[in-house]
Amino acid sequence: MGIFGRSSAGGTRQVGLHVWAVVLFCGAAVVGGGLVQLSAAGLDKAAERWLREVHLLILPDEAVSFRSLATPEDRKQFQRIFWARRDPDPTTPKNEMEDAVARGRKRADDLFSSPTGGRGSETGCGQVFLLLGEPLEVEGRELKEQFNSLREMREGARRPEAWTYRSRPGDLVEYTAGELRISFDEECRFSEAGRVLDDLRRVARSRIVRPALEYRTTADGRLVRLEDLLRDSAGAAHPSVDPGRRDFPIALEPKMLLRTQAGLGYAAGLFRVDLSGLGAGQPPTGPVEGVVIAEGVTATGAVAGKTERAFTAAPDQAAFVASYGVPLKPGPYTLRVGVRLAGGQASTASAPLEVPDFEASGLRCTPLILYPDEPNGPAVGPKDAFAAMKIGSLLLRPRFGDAFTTKDSLQVVAILFGGAKDGATGKAALRARFTLLKDGKPVAKGDDQAFDSSTAIASIGPVPLTGYAAGRYVVRLEAKDTVAGTSVTDERSFEIKE
Repeated sequence: MGIFGRSSAGGTRQVGLHVWAVVLFCGAAVVGGGLVQLSAAGLDKAAERWLREVHLLILPDEAVSFRSLATPEDRKQFQRIFWARRDPDPTTPKNEMEDAVARGRKRADDLFSSPTGGRGSETGCGQVFLLLGEPLEVEGRELKEQFNSLREMREGARRPEAWTYRSRPGDLVEYTAGELRISFDEECRFSEAGRVLDDLRRVARSRIVRPALEYRTTADGRLVRLEDLLRDSAGAAHPSVDPGRRDFPIALEPKMLLRTQAGLGYAAGLFRVDLSGLGAGQPPTGPVEGVVIAEGVTATGAVAGKTERAFTAAPDQAAFVASYGVPLKPGPYTLRVGVRLAGGQASTASAPLEVPDFEASGLRCTPLILYPDEPNGPAVGPKDAFAAMKIGSLLLRPRFGDAFTTKDSLQVVAILFGGAKDGATGKAALRARFTLLKDGKPVAKGDDQAFDSSTAIASIGPVPLTGYAAGRYVVRLEAKDTVAGTSVTDERSFEIKE
């Protein structure tokens, strides 16, 4: 009864909720059982202190460069460049990353400082907290609902515990197998080696959003000033995206808009490139390589967020499909996606984009995401055509044009957020139902889904499409906040082909 597939027990089968739960939570990261003390011979106390403060944030090659500097002035300049390389939004007067770390350091000092006077932000727990934030799960602690220090910790009787983090949408890197687990001893130390070290370093490297700002020295060995680096990078940098460039037809299709750990929106989708007008008119017979640049442009023309990624795509006759993704703050933008092929040809496409404030009250939902139920293939590299659509261990391969066949099974997912909480119970009360329509008439309905959290995953599938006639369909989500008495509806059309 209904379109949405049944499990062997007769209940509605829900799509991978353990995977999609990474959307809802904050997911953060020392050698040989403890915090590594960087060799800082010849450095003054202020420089030594700074190295300890950024222990997990600084990359090994950066630490070597810092230790090689001869003067306090150059070390101060290095620190300015260090934070500028990690500034997520250069258009604002403040460095949001530096400010967030400063706030996190104060919090870590409060949570993890020892009775003997050791600073909590310099412990293993504190360094992990600064890099990755609060863990999703904590084992070995009595207080599990709130991430806070225990009385025993302050009295020096802290117990061992394990923190778990999971990959989230919008992450530039993902943890190995989608999850990172770190075990701390009574003194807040942990083993910084193997898989844990690899994951921590990859996360730290992903924090660098302006790699063109390098630590360069002059002929007399002095560090080049940040202002000079900014001027040089502005002149030599790749142009953002040329909105007038169109060497080949390109079309955009937004697919996904999700919340990241920091409350940003992660906008991702597909682009389709038609190569029939290039070359000698013969369709390519091998993989196509290129670079995709995605950016959000404000009403004033400022670039608020930007990503650049190399890709390799397999063409189908004379066209190929690949993905883009870019994290952005809440607000209205023009999404601009530029594609540059290995041969030098380039084209740009644009689309309006509204990134919601995921922290605001009032029931809303993200756009419905439709994709076929397909088994995970081999490990996906960063140049995979669909890499921007990877969420944790799940790689989505939505169809351009939302076209499916009767051999496919359909998955549908949306995120509900902004639900009100009951004053008495402290819980929300959300309900959701999916309906499939053809020619404006319902042809099947799914079961009601109930949630007691203000943010929830509404999903259905896999839905076998065998037996459905070819044609256009609409999948509709109707959600209601019974506490606030409000509702929201979203739809997406798709096609079933023979």
